[in-house]
Amino acid sequence: MRDIAATKPVTIEMVEAVLSVGLNDLEPRLIRHGYSAKVLAELLNVRTSEINSFLHSQLPPGRTEDLRDQMLKIGIPLYASERN
Repeated sequence: MRDIAATKPVTIEMVEAVLSVGLNDLEPRLIRHGYSAKVLAELLNVRTSEINSFLHSQLPPGRTEDLRDQMLKIGIPLYASERN
């Protein structure tokens, strides 16, 4: 017969240590869909540094809007899906 390992309850501290606070931020969400900064730069024909600036809200508003529009046009999921 197999030995059954004792289990411990999951604590709040353990959950917080495992889950990232920014789990649903734009960059981690895009990465989960396979869109790293390098991939996005190649798709949009821009420098990786510009994508990184976009992801960290460091571009002028007009350029941010332009990149966002280009991403949406080619089907990149920029917005979190609504789940009930």
